[in-house]
Parts: sequence; structure tokens; C-alpha cells
Amino acid sequence: MRKLSHNPLKDITGSLGKELLNKKIALCVTGSVAAIEASEIARELMRRGAEVDSVLSKSACELIGPKLMEWATGNKAITELTGNTEHIHLAGDWVGKVDIVIIAPATANTIGKIASGIDDTTVTTVATTALGSGIPILIAPAMHYSMFRHPIVLENINKLKKLGIQILEPEIVEGKAKMAPTSRIVETVIRKFYRRDLKGVKFLISAGPTIEYLDPVRIITNKSSGKMGIAIALEASRRGADSTLIAGVIKEKIPQGIRALRTETSKEMLKVVKKELARTRYDVFVGSAAVSDFRPLDSHKIKIPTRDNKKLTIELEATSKIINFVKKLSPKTSLIAFKAEYGLSDSKLIEKAREVMRSSRADLVVANHIGIEGAGFGSDTNEAYIIDRKGKITLISRMTKQDFARKIFDYMINFMDLKGR
Repeated sequence: MRKLSHNPLKDITGSLGKELLNKKIALCVTGSVAAIEASEIARELMRRGAEVDSVLSKSACELIGPKLMEWATGNKAITELTGNTEHIHLAGDWVGKVDIVIIAPATANTIGKIASGIDDTTVTTVATTALGSGIPILIAPAMHYSMFRHPIVLENINKLKKLGIQILEPEIVEGKAKMAPTSRIVETVIRKFYRRDLKGVKFLISAGPTIEYLDPVRIITNKSSGKMGIAIALEASRRGADSTLIAGVIKEKIPQGIRALRTETSKEMLKVVKKELARTRYDVFVGSAAVSDFRPLDSHKIKIPTRDNKKLTIELEATSKIINFVKKLSPKTSLIAFKAEYGLSDSKLIEKAREVMRSSRADLVVANHIGIEGAGFGSDTNEAYIIDRKGKITLISRMTKQDFARKIFDYMINFMDLKGR
């Protein structure tokens, strides 16, 4: 049979980001019912750029078939150790070894064997080999809570921690110690390899749309989702920074570990920004929120009657430009401003960005067209120009917003000479 050079099963690689690009991962699966989540874990790791090999214990094979994991990873699942020394190929001390071994789910039995140096399954033998090779190991336990709180199981977990193995604590639900969710497993792996070059640097980030009330029920707003601001806050957190997010009306989930302050109107957001800048010395303010430019001059205290009149006239007034307050309140805080425009040429967009830079005294302005597919409000991707105060213009081509955030940070660090503490 002719060997295919292209594997369509791997077409998802890097589709959500490049955080794990060129990273090789051994995903080991043991005989817990949570094994049904292994294929999802593998796919999500691949979507961040990783190459994944799966290792199944005999008990895991009774719950999920190796063909499922072959489909999930695009690589043949390892279900037994042969003369090809699969455990050495994956976790031996050589240049082709994996970058990390993940055991998810990990049963009490497997945890006990690893803690005791027993390697009589595919998974425990890979773990033993990885320990001897200095490869990081991440374990996500899954079992009934009565088993998890057994003194010997807890002692074994502590033994593994002392060996340098990272344990992802399970979630205690309905009498079960359930395996950490896929999102937490993937994020933990990403952070394992991330550059911690902004440790101790303080970021204040605004994100999402604001709303303005016409009456207690009706509002005016815009189509911003807050995805870009969340991506920026997550990037700051991954690099070790202290990240505070001032969020408008955002439906997107805000990642764990990020301090979030919720606001609705432009007036509320400005109040919170002023309060934060007064109470804390922030190193960087990123103004990615899509703040309403206008609000009703008079907001009705009761619901405007329906169809009493065929026409309704609403008088609007301009809102305050939040980014214009940053340097006034905190002159030493670096300012990254965002400018979104619709229907302009590139040259006009850049001209508008320079106007924002002059009025706000921003250090960088990120300017993008929101009227094109793949770069507008709510999109998972973005493309934009970065204009710095020295006049340099750099185009960041279309990519996921998380990868885009990383590009902004790389530029920011070089331009502003930001250094972690």
C-alpha cells in the first residue's frame, strides 16, 4: 500500500494557535471512565500546534479503542511494548524524545505504581523512562472521591510531587474526583513551555463593548465581542505578568487566573480605570475596549412606550475618551491604544491611528479594518497595523487573535524594553 505523504487527520494542527508548535507530547491514558475524554485532549493539543502520540494501558483499551486515538492524533496508538522499544523512542534520553508526558486520566492504581517505581504497563513504563530522562510529567487524576482521599493515595500523590511531577488537582463533583477539564490541561501544558519574560509587570487591559441605556430595557452598543482583549490578558498572564481586565459586556469566558472587573457603560468603565490607576502603579495600559462614542443625553427612567409615536428622536452626547486619561493620571504607564475603522483605505486608517497617538500620547497604536472578513468584531482572527511613536509601521497579517496577541507583546517588549522582575 502506498504511504501517504499528507495526513488529513493532522490538518487541524495549529488551527487555534501556535503556542505548542514543534512540541512533541506523549498522551498516556489509563483505565478510568474519563478515558473517553482522551481524544478531545489530543485534538485540542494539536489545535495549538503539538504533535501527539498516544499510549494506552490494557485497561484503557477496554474503554476506548486504539483506533479512536489513532484517528485523534494521526499516529498509531501504542498499546504494547515490543522489540521496537516504544518507551525509549518516546521518553528515552535522546534528541527525538517528547517534550512532556501527560497521563490523563490517571487512576489510583497507576499513581501508586509510579510512586513505587513499578513499570508493568505501557503507561507506567513510559513514566519511569521519562523520570529517568528528565522529561516533565503532568498527571491528571480521576477516580471516586473515596479512593482519592485514601491516605495511601494521597501519600503517593505527595511522593510524585516531591519527584517534580506536576499534579492537576481533580474537581470534586457528585462524590467523584473528576479529571481536570480539557481546557485546564491544555492551558497547563502551554504555560509549561511559555516564556515568563514579564514576571511582575502589571497590565491593565480594557476589553469588549460598553452599552448605553435608552431606558431601563433598551440599549445602544456595538458588535465587539471582547475576544481580542481577553487574548491580550491571557498572553500577559502566560508571560508571568499581573493581569487585570476591565471588561465591558462580554459573553466570552474569561480565563482563570485573570482578575476581572465588570462594567457596563462607558462612564462606569472610565470610573474603574481611574480608580485602578489611582490605587496601583500599572506598567502598561492596553485600551482594546470598543467604548461607545455617544450616549443618550437623557436616559428614560421608565420603559419608552411602544408605538405611541411613529417616530422617536434621541439626542446623543459624546462620551469621554478613556485612553486620553491614562497618561494624565499615570504618566509613567506605557499606553497601547486600539483604533478600529470601517471602509477606509490603509493610508487613511494609519492617519487616524496617528491622530489617536497624538491625542492620547500612546506609545503604540494597533489599527485595523473592521469591515473585512476575518478581522472584524467577533472574529476569531485579526490583522492590523502597529504604529509606534517613532513612526514605524508594521503590518501583522491575519492569524488567530491569541497568536496576534503574542505578536503584539513581542513588539511591545522590544520597543518599550519591558523586563520582568
